[in-house]
Amino acid sequence: MIPINLIYLKYFCDAVRLKSISASAKVNFVSQSAVSQAIVKLEKHFGKKLTDHKPNHFKLTLEGEMLFEKGEELLHRSKTLHEELAEEGKELQGKVHIACTHSFANAVLPSYLKKLREKYPKLQIDVHLGHLGIIQDLIRKGVVDLGIAPVNEDLSQFDVKEVYQGQYRLYVAKNEKMPSKLPFILSEEREETALLKKAYKKHFGKNLPVLMEVQSWEVIASFVEAGLGIGFFPDYVAHKRKRVLRSYELKLGRFPYSVCAIFQKRKNIPRKIQIILDIFIST
Repeated sequence: MIPINLIYLKYFCDAVRLKSISASAKVNFVSQSAVSQAIVKLEKHFGKKLTDHKPNHFKLTLEGEMLFEKGEELLHRSKTLHEELAEEGKELQGKVHIACTHSFANAVLPSYLKKLREKYPKLQIDVHLGHLGIIQDLIRKGVVDLGIAPVNEDLSQFDVKEVYQGQYRLYVAKNEKMPSKLPFILSEEREETALLKKAYKKHFGKNLPVLMEVQSWEVIASFVEAGLGIGFFPDYVAHKRKRVLRSYELKLGRFPYSVCAIFQKRKNIPRKIQIILDIFIST
């Protein structure tokens, strides 16, 4: 029997994972017709019906479910084999796609990538930016190899490895003489901002005076630097602003966070991802 066409298999598995033929066509940069024809050819190859073929409805048969499960494993092995064959000795090369938040990319990621670049100069690194929801979507679709983001929600559908620990802190402009008179500048309602408001009310007996809510921690830091208020954001955001910002203690307790590497669940972590994780964790 002629070996299975892995391109057709990828179109099929992407359609199953993304729950539509159009989505598979989009991520593979082909037409919907190409994906549909690939599925038909797979059915002819195996002599089995894989989907129900109803208009605007994508549902697998039992044979289709079996092919998806085994096909994902085959595609992963094929990708791993390709990566290993592309290596020269123990030197890592090829391309890796990383997704992370804008703030982490600006403040912390450069030191990680510098160390990675020094050790593996032939490795090409593509960086995608977005919030945690976008990062999860990119991982789920297979667009990126791993994501990096502060984690404060359930990510049980992915493999997660902690790479960085820190605290959310309050900050004011370094030359600010009367910070107690300033209002607060926070991100949109999140777990850590809710905890801060609760701790403030418990300690002072009144609501936290909020000047504004801003979606970007980097923008909050810029507003604080301009003397507009007291900002609340991760300590790594303030790392490059030590000359212009200082922490402001109100004895409201600690607000720790973890930044984690996030990637698709697999029986075996690809060597490329494991090497990157090792560098991130040790930096």
